[in-house]
Amino acid sequence: MALNVLIVDDSSLTRKKIRRIIEMVELDIGQFLEAGNGLEAMKILDETKVDLVLADLNMPGMGGAEMIHQMKTDETKRAIPVVVVSTESRTTRIKQLLADGVKDYLHKPFTPEEFKEIMHTVLSKSKVEKDDVLTEALRQALETMAFLTVIPVDEEMTIPEKTILAEISFMGAKNGTIQILAGLDFCGILAENISGLSEQEDKSSYDALKELSNVACGLLLPMIVSSTADMFDVTVPKAGSCDNSPQWDEFVADQNSQVLNIEGYAVAIKLVFQDRKMIAQSN
Repeated sequence: MALNVLIVDDSSLTRKKIRRIIEMVELDIGQFLEAGNGLEAMKILDETKVDLVLADLNMPGMGGAEMIHQMKTDETKRAIPVVVVSTESRTTRIKQLLADGVKDYLHKPFTPEEFKEIMHTVLSKSKVEKDDVLTEALRQALETMAFLTVIPVDEEMTIPEKTILAEISFMGAKNGTIQILAGLDFCGILAENISGLSEQEDKSSYDALKELSNVACGLLLPMIVSSTADMFDVTVPKAGSCDNSPQWDEFVADQNSQVLNIEGYAVAIKLVFQDRKMIAQSN
């Protein structure tokens, strides 16, 4: 699919140079659009379909940071990938923009090879929607550590009564929590596949689900931020049990949850991003 690219920079010479670099890279470009500041860019975004924004930060009228803030607070624009193109190094401002959803950062001047590498990262991540990143991370974790496969959801899935809830949190460029709710039977199979032993203690089932959450978290983090984002702090995974079905019903009723079919077993997952301001207020 051809991409419409919006280049936002107050220097017409710089815009031409960026366009020339893009033309040297094997990308299917539909249309180049240009804006001299954030105000002009927002008008273009209102009137034209844009697939990628390359934005400078320091511009008259409206700078790049303010433009990005307005894009992220607008339902019609927040999903458009933005890459910051600036002479600034990894300052606090750029780190905050990355944390707020900017896909990546290019330091001026940059080479066609650097741009191509950034685009590979940005475009591959844009194919994975927010609701699917945890599913993809869990799928990879299950296949590599336990030889289990996620299959299409159907009515034949085993809905658990006795469940284990595993939880792990991460803090950094983004903050959030991953929860996995699974039946005791499934967790036993998970433990068997991980260890290669047929007889497992109950503790092994808890440990297996905690390890699954840990591996899935490690796979998920690169999917939700750019490669230049800060490192993450990750909590020690924890797990607890429940012997009644209302916990399952309450969990799956949450709009952030999804139910997966893992070889006939229903497993519910949840990814919740936490607002940095809310975290600061709670501390």
